[in-house]
Amino acid sequence: MASAPLTVQANDDSHFFYLSVALRDSTVVSAMSGTMHLLIDADADSTTGGTAYDMRGVDFALDLSRLDIVQAGVHGAGIALRTITSAGLGAFRSAYELQVVALPGWSTDRFELRIARDGAPQGWPRLGAQIRARMVRVAPDSARVATPVQRYVFTTPLDTTPLRGASSVPDKAPGAVRVAHWNVSEGSFLAPGNHAKLLAAVSPEIIVLDEVSGEVDSTALAAFFARPELARMGSWRFVHGQSGGRQRGVVAARGRAIRAEPSMRYMRYPDGSLDSLARSDARMQARFIDTERRANIASTGAWVDVDGIETLFVTVDLTSGGYLGSPNDAFRLLQARTMRRYVLDAIGQGSSRAPVVIAGDYNSVASYESVRTLQQSLDTDGSDLTLNRALRLDGRTASTWRNDSVAQFTPGRLDLALYSDRAFEQTGGFVFAAEDLTDRLLGSLQITRDMSRQSSDHLIVVTDLRRKQGAPRK
Repeated sequence: MASAPLTVQANDDSHFFYLSVALRDSTVVSAMSGTMHLLIDADADSTTGGTAYDMRGVDFALDLSRLDIVQAGVHGAGIALRTITSAGLGAFRSAYELQVVALPGWSTDRFELRIARDGAPQGWPRLGAQIRARMVRVAPDSARVATPVQRYVFTTPLDTTPLRGASSVPDKAPGAVRVAHWNVSEGSFLAPGNHAKLLAAVSPEIIVLDEVSGEVDSTALAAFFARPELARMGSWRFVHGQSGGRQRGVVAARGRAIRAEPSMRYMRYPDGSLDSLARSDARMQARFIDTERRANIASTGAWVDVDGIETLFVTVDLTSGGYLGSPNDAFRLLQARTMRRYVLDAIGQGSSRAPVVIAGDYNSVASYESVRTLQQSLDTDGSDLTLNRALRLDGRTASTWRNDSVAQFTPGRLDLALYSDRAFEQTGGFVFAAEDLTDRLLGSLQITRDMSRQSSDHLIVVTDLRRKQGAPRK
């Protein structure tokens, strides 16, 4: 069976249980055709718990590609915990209750899972000394493939005390420039006081924003960058994209030159491309196509001086949702191909090609093709751009998005930065969330623990870039 589990490797620390799962074929862990169950016997005792898929002693399960919510009939949509009843698998519950993370979110033949070991506060059994587990892949026609039931003995004693938060925000390396990019969640940016405080907390020199509400004009943006939290760092200048309809892109910089890329102030779909996409896929809704025809691409480009190198910064906000082969996935690819044409025209060819940073919300929840399209052959020497590295400040996950109120999908890595590694090296990077900080640090930054959640379901992603030795200043 395609995308059936081949091998499963496990590891642990005092708070989490980790799995690395290799598959026969690529799949999207939260939106596969059919589903995959991880069955867990929390006390390694087959005489307690229930029975599911011929495994006795099951205490709970984790459904990858949950089927209580489906897409196109056979594709699951999300990840959920399952209780166990006398009849087998029971109710669906939020995977956030056990701090589950499954990455990457795009199509892959290997993914990793994280599950909290102390489920007692949420009514789940603790994963203490040892467990038994198996994975079961179930196809839409009910055919199934299961791994053997395996026993895992934890190498680290369970620690039931809460994780300590980060006590500091990392400093950037000497000579580096700090870039912060963030999906500011459209409507909430109409009252952007908290956004300014959170951005100021990471001390950026270049800010790339996507999903800025179309109701926010340049006057409102000027007022935003003049807020005391940001103004204390210096004088900000910005480029405000004009395409995208209700969602726009913004690039801002302090202490350095910045200018708009004229061709990217308003970025249009190629003539006929939307009609062609609609004809190729009957599932494309006419209303959606008409909206995009009016709005065009929610992106912009700006040239920013980075240590003497004029660099093109491009904002990203690709369409969300879908599964492998879905209309959403096809539409993301059209958006990426359109943006690529604009980028190529702007940065030039041959030895005079300029470096580029393409950052924002890629919404890569199906194929990786839209990311690859904006990555391939766009560096100054014709090689691929490099994907940034950034972990949450707790160091345990690379997720940049979460929504624990709806809780259909587990935290994902949706927000990425691609950069020219012929011109720059990444000296640091992190994902900033107020909930990851100690109380003392929150107080010193004058922010609150729930401020990130109140501001956006996406998190600020920081990438520190430094000009490589020998890279020519242009």
